[in-house]
Amino acid sequence: MPGVWTALPQRGELAVGSQRELFPASLAHGNRLLAALLSGGDSRIAVDPITGTNKYFCPPAPAPEMTCFSSCTGSPIPQRGLEAAAHCYGEIAGALSSRQRTSRMEYYQHGIKDSLLRHYGAAGLAQVILRPSGTDALLAAALFLAAERPGEPMTAIIPSASETGTGVPLAAACRRFDGPAAGSPLTGCASAVSEVQLRSSDGQPLSGEEVNRGFAAAVKNARGRPVVFLTHSSKTGLVAPTEIPEGADVIVDACQGRITSDCVAAYLRRGWPVAVTGSKFFGGPAFSGAVLLPRARLCPVRHSHQSLPPSGPHPAPDGAIGRLGMLLRWQAAIGIIEDFGQEASRKMTDGLRYFGSAVTQGLASIPALVPVGGLPPEGSGWAGLPSIFTFGVRDPSNHGRMQTVAELRGLHRRLAQGGILLGQPVDFGRFGGLRIAIGAQDLMDVSTAGLERVFAMLEEAASAPPSRAGGRRPLH
Repeated sequence: MPGVWTALPQRGELAVGSQRELFPASLAHGNRLLAALLSGGDSRIAVDPITGTNKYFCPPAPAPEMTCFSSCTGSPIPQRGLEAAAHCYGEIAGALSSRQRTSRMEYYQHGIKDSLLRHYGAAGLAQVILRPSGTDALLAAALFLAAERPGEPMTAIIPSASETGTGVPLAAACRRFDGPAAGSPLTGCASAVSEVQLRSSDGQPLSGEEVNRGFAAAVKNARGRPVVFLTHSSKTGLVAPTEIPEGADVIVDACQGRITSDCVAAYLRRGWPVAVTGSKFFGGPAFSGAVLLPRARLCPVRHSHQSLPPSGPHPAPDGAIGRLGMLLRWQAAIGIIEDFGQEASRKMTDGLRYFGSAVTQGLASIPALVPVGGLPPEGSGWAGLPSIFTFGVRDPSNHGRMQTVAELRGLHRRLAQGGILLGQPVDFGRFGGLRIAIGAQDLMDVSTAGLERVFAMLEEAASAPPSRAGGRRPLH
């Protein structure tokens, strides 16, 4: 990977290798800025000193030399985002007292919250709680519901973890999802999890009716209070369930960001908390989450003298250092969100159709690539069109066999080493799938030049024998 970064634990900073030129001369504290950007997350945000990237193969600085269609997983911080974060960091780090520093952090925090409320048309409908990641936002929402009815058992009903995230089942059950204490409960009420399959054994999506029946059965069999996690959208772009079973409460997982503001506002009016992020579709740096809590539901918790239990994978995620990292990552994303909200919806719809056609043709042009069904086109707006395109890869030595998710992890790594970043592999049981994801920045600057490079490299990679995730065979 171009530009190797190495940690300097004794100083708590990062040494910027060959990518120092990415930082303007005004960023005199570039190392400290990057250390702050990487603070307050969980193990997924840590930078490997060998590869210079995090778990998602994203470097902690802008990577203009990379071709990225990975907005369903994570994207490198954009240059304009880095500059926004740098300005925020300079204002906070330049404070003359701890009181002034706290005041400046609160100023930026309020600005981010106000921007999110404006974007989602939620002013007057919701209160925003910023969290270090999307998974942490789901955890905070689950803890909020638990605080409404202290001591009452709760069953979280979620799509299968392969469609949501490895940490989501623990977060939905009000448990820590990362680190040595992963699995430990964060609330006194008993919480269970029930997973509902969204796909058949051959990887194809089940019908909406089948999925809805699965959620209804899970609600019927739930112990205590059933809470459905309405996922809009999943890792592969699915929306489930499309009908909420009677008697269930709801948390909306909109962390992918592939949703209209009108839809978010409609969910909030129904009293459903909505979890969002500034990464994924919007392309900000990974690990910026938020919960939009319906204001109508805040009074019962306040009147019961219950405070929201501390959230996050770590015992004290809200300290000044951790909060600074979260604010910087949100500050890097918020400008993209505001720009996207100002773009004409028609332009976004046309752009997504253009990309969708190019991806479909590209997949069809390589026999080794097998498209896996995703979101069927619905409605006339951009959010009703597929923006995540999943595909399996045939074994070149046995075309009747699809490569497993473990083999695709090796391919995913090799592509990243070659400067191509796609969505992480997802597990369909007998085989796995890679993902090409179209994000907000793609739709604001429509060009398929990057896709041509993606398919050229995929054609070469698909002809090579599969390797496990540890393989480091380069692409030429």
